[in-house]
Amino acid sequence: MTHSVAIQGFAGSFHQVAAGHYFGPRLGTVRPCATFAEVLRQVAAGEVSAGLMAIENSIAGSILPNYRLLQQAELRITGEVYLRIRQHLMALPGQTLAALREVHSHPMALQQCTGFLDQPRRRTRP
Repeated sequence: MTHSVAIQGFAGSFHQVAAGHYFGPRLGTVRPCATFAEVLRQVAAGEVSAGLMAIENSIAGSILPNYRLLQQAELRITGEVYLRIRQHLMALPGQTLAALREVHSHPMALQQCTGFLDQPRRRTRP
């Protein structure tokens, strides 16, 4: 039996990778959602057989809004998957780290990279 799974994010996101690790060959359709609330709405409405969402981050800590969403949706957690996250910095060709002054990314990605990004003269922006 394959599972249709709602994830927060889009093709290639860490949530899609985690769904692949968790469901393996049983992973069928992946339904990208813009928000975690939409993931839970699709599960509660029976539009998908499962939803996958992050609730803990070993660096940034608990994702408290997601705990609240789960509580409000009255859904059960049926499993967990641990996924090692590796962030990559992209820049224009020929750029050096010394020239880096500002990084724009998702707030969680910025938190996951604080050790690297907390260098003098570097600003971060979500």
